[in-house]
Amino acid sequence: MAAGTGEGLKLVRADLCGRLDRLEAGLAARGSIGVASDAGIIASLAGEYGMIPTQRLAEGLAVALGSGGRGAAIGPWIERLRDSIGCEAVDESGGDNWLASVMVRLAG
Repeated sequence: MAAGTGEGLKLVRADLCGRLDRLEAGLAARGSIGVASDAGIIASLAGEYGMIPTQRLAEGLAVALGSGGRGAAIGPWIERLRDSIGCEAVDESGGDNWLASVMVRLAG
């Protein structure tokens, strides 16, 4: 399903934000590996609605969490993922740009 506009997309974005909030809260309780599947669910939902940048960032977050990343290695992923949920860019090049912004933050 392609990304749409209006109320439906607002609801999807609100759902994704809620899921990301729960993922972030779960980091303390369950640890990074425990919430990696939550990031995968966010990626799947974003993909269903054609939100490619959000999907790509959530996939990257899932990999980072699944490999035991935490703290400074996870913060940029969550921050940029949260930003991407509200972003209007939904194409592949937008996804590449968002991923590059995470890499710059991790390297810097």
